[in-house]
Amino acid sequence: MKFTRPLLITKLKATSVHLCLSLAVFVYLVYQIYYNWYPQPYFEVDGGWQGIRLVAAVDLVLGPLITFLIFDLRKSRREILFDLLTIAVIQISALSYGVYATYTQRPVAIVLIDEFVFSAIPEQYGGKLKSLEDLRQYSDEHPPIIFAEMPTTEEGIAEVNRFKLEERVLEHAQLDLYRPKAKLAQALRERQLLFGDRLDYYGERDDYRAWLQQNGKSEDEVLIAPFGGRYGRVWLVFDVAGNYLSYFD
Repeated sequence: MKFTRPLLITKLKATSVHLCLSLAVFVYLVYQIYYNWYPQPYFEVDGGWQGIRLVAAVDLVLGPLITFLIFDLRKSRREILFDLLTIAVIQISALSYGVYATYTQRPVAIVLIDEFVFSAIPEQYGGKLKSLEDLRQYSDEHPPIIFAEMPTTEEGIAEVNRFKLEERVLEHAQLDLYRPKAKLAQALRERQLLFGDRLDYYGERDDYRAWLQQNGKSEDEVLIAPFGGRYGRVWLVFDVAGNYLSYFD
């Protein structure tokens, strides 16, 4: 298609209007993703940034690009309305998929189990989690930070493995293993030597010292735990009572 100057100006105007509307939607979604669905530090290491890129590709690129390609005022009113409807259907469908994928992959719990800290997403609970409010009893954080205690008996371990194989619910998403908040502090204290060794292994001791200096804390005043996100690792920092304070990387 050959673009004459008047046609190009018309297309650019229509695309600009579409882009402004899309930008308003994008800003709202960025707020939801950054502050509600993937609050720091999980935004950077557990999928928030990837979600924003997916939404941006659909909302700020795909929709306006389609408008630029097919919008033409030389068409009849019926054809223009059909084109606008087509654009809306394509963008809304693609955007709905992107938002749904980002929302359903958000961390709803951060779980310390054995020697590891994982994020749990809704689908990992296998339908056993009736409401996210049920997780609030374990922690006031957003998302809640929870200690999951593995059983020590053969029968208990067998039950965990049975649930894992038959129900396809991994250990860190098995609600029966979740323990009260007081247990989190105890579990963190028991693992400080191990986590300290891991801090040295990763060569991140200086980062820890820098955080302590910046926040006026000593090692005796805090507890740390490495969080392995889907796209990176950070260190979560707690006070001695198990209350989450901050993070460093």
